[in-house]
Amino acid sequence: MIEIAHALSSFLPNAQVAPVSPVDQPVYILTSDQLRAIISDATKSVLSHISTLEARITALEAKSAVIEAQVEPDRIESLESTVASQGEKIDSLEATQDIQADNQLIQLRLINQLREATAKEPENDSPLIDELYKEMTAIGRKQTDFATAARMVKRSKRRMLQLKTAIALDQRFILIPSERHQQKVLIRLKES
Repeated sequence: MIEIAHALSSFLPNAQVAPVSPVDQPVYILTSDQLRAIISDATKSVLSHISTLEARITALEAKSAVIEAQVEPDRIESLESTVASQGEKIDSLEATQDIQADNQLIQLRLINQLREATAKEPENDSPLIDELYKEMTAIGRKQTDFATAARMVKRSKRRMLQLKTAIALDQRFILIPSERHQQKVLIRLKES
């Protein structure tokens, strides 16, 4: 309590003993009414600036809303047209994908048909080849062309040309190019 009493007594005018340093700046003495008038003028000025700024902010917000309202429909229309064009592209891509799937199915069916066709037993051509061998040995011919061979077995030249690979695979014959005609191939009996 004594401390509180000393602290309070230090505020008394007689109790202030501390020396006051001289101030370099001029000191003004104002009455409370003058101080109130200065503060009230300053606050009025600040309040008028604040109200002016608030009015400007409100006006800018209104303009911003108007601009956004104008921009939004344009932007929405742009986005809608973009979505519509993307939808069309997706539809066309789906149609293309369907067509490609159908084409792939057709290709797979054709491949399977070809495999089945090639897997079937080949036509037995050995009787014709045997007949040709017998005719050539009976006549004593060592070689012949496909046209003459066709006449020997009483078939067409085209049929004999179809047998060309079978004749080439037969061990009794050799296919050789003709010396007189470059495009002609001869059937020759192998020497036994």
